Amino acid sequence: MKKRRKSRLERDILESMESALRYMQGLPTSGRTHVIEVPDVHGLRQTLKLSQASFAKRFGIPKRTVQDWEQGRRVPDQAAQSYLKVIARNPKAVAKALEA
Repeated sequence: MKKRRKSRLERDILESMESALRYMQGLPTSGRTHVIEVPDVHGLRQTLKLSQASFAKRFGIPKRTVQDWEQGRRVPDQAAQSYLKVIARNPKAVAKALEA
């Protein structure tokens, strides 16, 4: 019986799985690693001494979105991450700008 030759796709998948295994074992890989930093929305809100509802209302974010971020059901997209950074740096200015 002839041994079937693996397709390019099969070889790529196998190589990716082997690379992932090496990465998990702490060994060098040829792949790229992407680190996603998730903002600490709960910590920011606690620093500002605001409830989820108050934080959401003050900064124009749906309360459910704040809950989802804090409970890890969702991750803020790039725009939301930038907005959260601005809130963290100058929450009074953001709140004032949104009042107008």
